[in-house]
Amino acid sequence: MLKNSYTNFAELQHKEKEKIDYSITAYYRNPDIAVLAIHGGNIEPGTSEIAVALGEKLNASTYLFEGLKQRNNQILHITSNLFDEPIGVRIASNAMTNLSIHGHYDIHNALVYIGGRDEAYKSLIEHSLNQAGFQTDDAPRHLSGMCERNLTNLSKTGEGVQLELSTKLRKSFFKEDNFTRKNRKNQSELLNRFVRALEKATISYKQNFYS
Repeated sequence: MLKNSYTNFAELQHKEKEKIDYSITAYYRNPDIAVLAIHGGNIEPGTSEIAVALGEKLNASTYLFEGLKQRNNQILHITSNLFDEPIGVRIASNAMTNLSIHGHYDIHNALVYIGGRDEAYKSLIEHSLNQAGFQTDDAPRHLSGMCERNLTNLSKTGEGVQLELSTKLRKSFFKEDNFTRKNRKNQSELLNRFVRALEKATISYKQNFYS
């Protein structure tokens, strides 16, 4: 848990103002696979943009919890194991599996850590990302996404995938290589390639397991 961050949504909601300090966005679509960005906006910049783009391509249910503060957005970082905002929990729980997009701090390596309990989906994502030229690795223990309480694993199957994208990789998804809200609309072709790789893996997963 990050120092001085909230431990549950009720605690956050009591201190912070919706639409000023944070926002919640939900797209209710095909619930087979839900795409989640629970640390979006200014908390882990770049994760919302990936989730929105992928959710649209897949016509998948999509959930965003986004930090809107000018500074100190890390206080809004409720860990995945404790994240209990009701709309997000409902979307995750209605899915057969979830894909949760996160960011970890690493300015030196353009790397994606792959975690979560859905081994089949993880394998397809790893293969597809590697084919598209992205570097991946198994998530270290503190980012593993293996806890059954982790939002990504609250699906009907009790499984999901958690991706942790490094700072360097996320910055490369935007043309001016920075995380300002304005520049996050200025997306690079690399972001499109990343989303297409996730789309390819997800389509293959659904064909093999839910067709």
